[in-house]
Amino acid sequence: MHHPVSKPCPGPCNNAWRRAETLLASDGAEHHLTPSWGQPTQCDACVERARRQLAELPELLTAVQLEALYGTRPQNTATIHSRPNDTPAWPGQAARLLIDTLLGEIEELAADVIYQRRIWRDSNQPDRTAMREGRRITDACHTLATHLDWMMQHHPAASEPHDHGNANPGGQIRHWHAAAQRFTKAHPQYDVRKMAPCPRCKGPYLAESRDLRLVDDRPYIECRDPDCRRIMTGAEYDTYVKALAAVVTQAA
Repeated sequence: MHHPVSKPCPGPCNNAWRRAETLLASDGAEHHLTPSWGQPTQCDACVERARRQLAELPELLTAVQLEALYGTRPQNTATIHSRPNDTPAWPGQAARLLIDTLLGEIEELAADVIYQRRIWRDSNQPDRTAMREGRRITDACHTLATHLDWMMQHHPAASEPHDHGNANPGGQIRHWHAAAQRFTKAHPQYDVRKMAPCPRCKGPYLAESRDLRLVDDRPYIECRDPDCRRIMTGAEYDTYVKALAAVVTQAA
């Protein structure tokens, strides 16, 4: 049961519902999807995911730090068309740039939350450059974890979609976590299986969604063609495949 003044959660849990609503508005395509409701702004699942990702950030960023300290220059794979600056200028440069970017954004959000909650009298962030970087990461993540429930529901940007570039705290945490995971290759590997062609565009672009809310413990099936974006539940996909198989059998 959702909060009486809540709206659909702006998180990735509602990506399928938002796409279906867009198609309903543009093409009149009916759907049976229901949104996850905010409590009152973001749903419990998105809050808990942000909490877990935030707890994992210090360890992930430590792994990136080690690469910055001990990284080796990638093997030179330059071709005749390569430019001299196609590869990092020095070992660990990419890791160093990532740490600087993510830590800056994390500390900026932590300072903003403290200012918004009137713990500080102004928005000027204290100079922390003299502090050890590991301590800065831990302190900033701890600040965000302490205020996570407030910022996921009441931060001025809490109702913005979790799109890259938006200021929604949950979306920012998701972006930082994904960036650090990609760099350290800590993200889980997903099995790839062949699927039937898309029933709408007929292209070979159907795939199990990695970020949409599960239905009956099964992922949504979505078309990755940006001009199609057909979405089906697992049960709808099963029905479609059976009908497709029947047509093929009949034609044989």
